[in-house]
Amino acid sequence: MALFIGQAFIYNAVTFDLGTLLSGFFNVASGAVPIYIALFAVSNFLGPLLLGRLFDTVGRKPMIAGTYIGSAAVLVVLTVLFVNGTVGKWGFMALLLATFFLASAGASAAYLTVSEIFPMETRALAIAFFYAIGTAIGGITGPLLFAKLIESGKESQVAIGFYLGAAVMAIGGVVEIFFGVKAEQRDLEDIATPLTAEEAEGEPSAEDEPRDGAEKESVAPDRPREAVAASARERTRLRARFGPGSISSSPGMYVSTPIPAVPLAREVGRIERALAEHGTTDRATLSRYVGARSWGPGRYGAALREAVASGRARRVGRSSFAPTRTERDGPR
Repeated sequence: MALFIGQAFIYNAVTFDLGTLLSGFFNVASGAVPIYIALFAVSNFLGPLLLGRLFDTVGRKPMIAGTYIGSAAVLVVLTVLFVNGTVGKWGFMALLLATFFLASAGASAAYLTVSEIFPMETRALAIAFFYAIGTAIGGITGPLLFAKLIESGKESQVAIGFYLGAAVMAIGGVVEIFFGVKAEQRDLEDIATPLTAEEAEGEPSAEDEPRDGAEKESVAPDRPREAVAASARERTRLRARFGPGSISSSPGMYVSTPIPAVPLAREVGRIERALAEHGTTDRATLSRYVGARSWGPGRYGAALREAVASGRARRVGRSSFAPTRTERDGPR
């Protein structure tokens, strides 16, 4: 919310009122305003283009916080020089372009953040919600406030709007430092486990907890693997049907496209071999062992579920997996 409100406030305020600001304080002819707006657009394009890679190498938290706080700092410098009358129109534009060169990269990452930190079943809803609320708070108040301040014809009044814009951007950067999620170079499923995956993998309930120190088995010993695999395929078929289902993250929300059945034998085999070699392994580490990043979206989680359902892997704990028992392991 902090990221969306900050970028919505400063973007809408400057975008809608830049022409009026240039005409009123720098005597720029109305016919020349589009040139300045085009330069403004170029700076916004170059920001994500040139800085975007750093969000996946340096990291999300330092880059988002740096671009938000950095743009706020440049905007404060611009405001001080603007109020003192020591900056001309080209100096003003240079500082403004530098501000939005940084802000544009940070704002782009704000949209990525909302799509990354929520489970995939709720990402569309999360983006819609935060975009709507953030735009309502920052995107409406920004232009209205700036328009009133520009109408006053006083640099000191316009400075209030710039300082407020710098403040909300700085707040967004500080919030990112404390609450941001390190999402760089990670699978989305590892950042926020899909709701359907959690339910399909089965979280232990009070009734299912092992008693007297006995370890709970994921697959009943007397149940044939073929029957377990058939049950897993049936669950997959039911998830692919149109209409609400029992594992839907939002009851009543319809699935737009059925999920096709995809062979997972190779992936399940890799998981089984990796567990046999390394023993009990957490979900993220196992993903690296089997090279799941190259499998495609959703295949790692589906392969894990298939491996557990077919008895070729065991789930131990919330997010750890172990190889199936062998005869030398002793009685169950």
